[in-house]
Amino acid sequence: HTASEPVVRGVIGQPVQLPCVYPVARHKDISDMCWGRGPCPNSKCNNKILHTTGNRVTFRKSQRYNLRGYISYGDVSLTIAKVKADDEGTYCCRVEIPGWFNDIKQNMRLEVVRAPPVMTTTTRKAPVSPKRFRKTTSAPQATSDHQTTAATAVLLTTTTIAPPTFAVTENDTLPENMVTTSAPPDFSTDFQAADMRTEEDDVFCPTE
Repeated sequence: HTASEPVVRGVIGQPVQLPCVYPVARHKDISDMCWGRGPCPNSKCNNKILHTTGNRVTFRKSQRYNLRGYISYGDVSLTIAKVKADDEGTYCCRVEIPGWFNDIKQNMRLEVVRAPPVMTTTTRKAPVSPKRFRKTTSAPQATSDHQTTAATAVLLTTTTIAPPTFAVTENDTLPENMVTTSAPPDFSTDFQAADMRTEEDDVFCPTE
């Protein structure tokens, strides 16, 4: 059995597991094993940190070292709680198989890294401004040509109606009373005065 050295990465302050498994088909296949610091030697483990006898842990250097798997099924993976920077280095998993040179040994390297900084995200709400209501005022519309025309028409209707006059030539022989006619037969002077007074209240009229 040749030794290999896979790399396992652990984070400071967190647990890490170093895998190690061997085949167990029957109960008598369960073997003693050990974990040690440094490469696996020719026998046993250097700087032993954990040892099992049968399916029980009979030695551990620190309470941080535990076997979380099923030893009866050949799972002797080492769990290190709260990894420290000093834990970095090479580890040896050695399963003691009876006979010469039958031991199963595996080297692995633990690399310890620091935990990434925790980024705290602060959510800020944008200030809410009070709603502004735009007050719309309609400007007075300019006087249209139609309205101007109507006003002009009103002013024109208030023009004083002059009484008809009759021109008399030398050849005409008309009675004297017809020449001196000053008003139409049905046009009353009182009515004209009342009409002018009424129009003055509403519309400006120039005086003659």
